[in-house]
Amino acid sequence: MTINILHETLDVFVNRWSMVWNLILEHIYLSFLSILIAIIISVPLGIFLTRHKNVAGPIIGITSIFQTIPSLALLVFLVPFIGTGKLPAIIALTVYGLLPILRNTYLGIMGVDDSIIEAGKGMGMTNRQILWMVELPLSLRVIMGGVRTASVLVIGVATIAGLIGAGGLGDLIYRGLQTLNTGLILSGAIPAAVLAIIFDYLLKKLEEDVTPKGLQDNKKPSHKTIKVLRWSIVGIIILALVGNFTLKSLGGDRDNTIVISGKNFTEQQIMVYIMGHLIEDKTDLNVEYHSFLGGTSPVFNGVKKGDYDLYCEYTGTGLIEILKHDIVSDPDKVYDIVKKQFKEKYDLDWLEPIGFNNTYTLTVRQEDAEKYGLNTISDLKKVESKFTLGSEPEFLERKDGYPGLKKAYGLNFASTKSMDSGIMYSSEKNKEVDVIDAFGTDGRIPAYHLKVLKDDKHFFPPYYAAPLIRDDTLKAHPELKKVLNMLQGKIDDQTMQSLNKQVDLDKKDYEDVAVNWLKKEGLID
Repeated sequence: MTINILHETLDVFVNRWSMVWNLILEHIYLSFLSILIAIIISVPLGIFLTRHKNVAGPIIGITSIFQTIPSLALLVFLVPFIGTGKLPAIIALTVYGLLPILRNTYLGIMGVDDSIIEAGKGMGMTNRQILWMVELPLSLRVIMGGVRTASVLVIGVATIAGLIGAGGLGDLIYRGLQTLNTGLILSGAIPAAVLAIIFDYLLKKLEEDVTPKGLQDNKKPSHKTIKVLRWSIVGIIILALVGNFTLKSLGGDRDNTIVISGKNFTEQQIMVYIMGHLIEDKTDLNVEYHSFLGGTSPVFNGVKKGDYDLYCEYTGTGLIEILKHDIVSDPDKVYDIVKKQFKEKYDLDWLEPIGFNNTYTLTVRQEDAEKYGLNTISDLKKVESKFTLGSEPEFLERKDGYPGLKKAYGLNFASTKSMDSGIMYSSEKNKEVDVIDAFGTDGRIPAYHLKVLKDDKHFFPPYYAAPLIRDDTLKAHPELKKVLNMLQGKIDDQTMQSLNKQVDLDKKDYEDVAVNWLKKEGLID
């Protein structure tokens, strides 16, 4: 088992090094900029509080409250106001870096002996001179301790940023969770841990280099050449970051680039590459594949705001989750409603359905279906008091999810467990839960010997997949409509189930699966 994990991890580093390196750079960029902003805010504020002690307690208390907000909640909260991508991630990470630096700055300066300050005043120093020549040098180690703590914290929390399309090493971790690929998870986690250690080490050395000689520990000082070499390396890293970010921002004709994103589960990621490579092959447009987002809300808000041009959405999700419409069972009516109202309300266009209907389903283990005679969702009434529902978080809140299901079928399971969609199936297989809200096109349903229960009351609306694109993008590049409509009716439920299986069970890469299918269908050369 351990050998397989090592093999998977090495395979990612060797065969996908370009992707890993870009994600490392993004992670450093997010962390470095957030820490820098936190320092710029916290150090002056900490100094201010030492001069106005009556407000120090409340302000530090407010900063402490920010620290208690769960990182995921803070990120998601910012999305409707700021959108997705790096900006909300940097704001959230900066918030998490404030408290250690602010508190240590305040405590460090307040800890300077009053007699030393009085001696400075007796020598005729001004308040500013005392600050710069006495208080800050004497409190520098305490302040740097706060900076080091903030750095390790921010680098760790930055892995969450992948959920809102900010990039970074969290993207690898979430891909690994979705496909139960330990190699991908470790390929994101190991560099993140190494970055935290490197940042802490460099900040420790910086602290030693800038600490006045009289306050240094009794050890041989660093040679000047070593200091120059050390900070030259840091400078090169920073220049690489700036250069990488600048090239991404300025490189190429942005008006000639289509940005595609998707939700963070296998099928969505396959569809991103199917649409993207089709566009690249049939047009002169460049395609940027953006980080995969958490759920419906961040990706929809990202496209609506203009962070992305295009993603694959489901008619039932558009109807219930976004439009908050009553449930409609007729597929054509659902499509007509979302097509009309999305254009009117959001300036977004639904193109032709791709063919598959990724409807919600409830599944149980085949052995339980036989044991309890479970064939329909209504049959679950017989076992609801002893069954645990495992579900993705979104399903537990949606009107076309568990709340509506309880009302339509009168179901009330013994308990529910919220979990990532990537681990629901293995949890059911391993008897950690008894029933899950599976996706109709998921290849793990037959592979794990799960039984799909018939929706005998026709509760779930149709969830036909179709490209959802910004209207201004279509107007600027009208050829996209014809190109993307080449997918109309091309992928049925069984085909999508097979494509998903290749990633989830056969451990193939999303992009490889997408490209191979396009070539097999003769859609690209």
